[in-house]
Amino acid sequence: MKHIITYLLGFGIIFVLGFSAHQFLLAKIMAQSPIDITNLYLFFGIFSFLLCVILYLLSKTEKFKDQLGFLYLVSVVLKIVAFSFVFSVHIFSERSFSNQENANLLIPMVLNILLEVFFMSKILNNTTPSKNAI
Repeated sequence: MKHIITYLLGFGIIFVLGFSAHQFLLAKIMAQSPIDITNLYLFFGIFSFLLCVILYLLSKTEKFKDQLGFLYLVSVVLKIVAFSFVFSVHIFSERSFSNQENANLLIPMVLNILLEVFFMSKILNNTTPSKNAI
């Protein structure tokens, strides 16, 4: 339970601080994001939080302990597919994004992925291979 609260606090802090700083910078330079940044931070934060919780819980089972790295790689593909599905109206529109708009899409993703990778490395380092692993 302590780990799950740590994940929640970590992604909550990323949401509050990252979103606030991002919103402040957008207001300062009077720019707009093609997709509401609140939705971006929520999507990436919730997806990453749930992924960390699920993989942490799976790390406690003998059956999935040896496959956590592969499951994480599959989750990266799932995240891309889910993002494309949820934000398809904006992404697949005929309008192309400027570099500044692309950066606004990438900032929430990068912040959450950095924390996600940190937590995943902790999870993977704390698992010991089972006896039947080669």
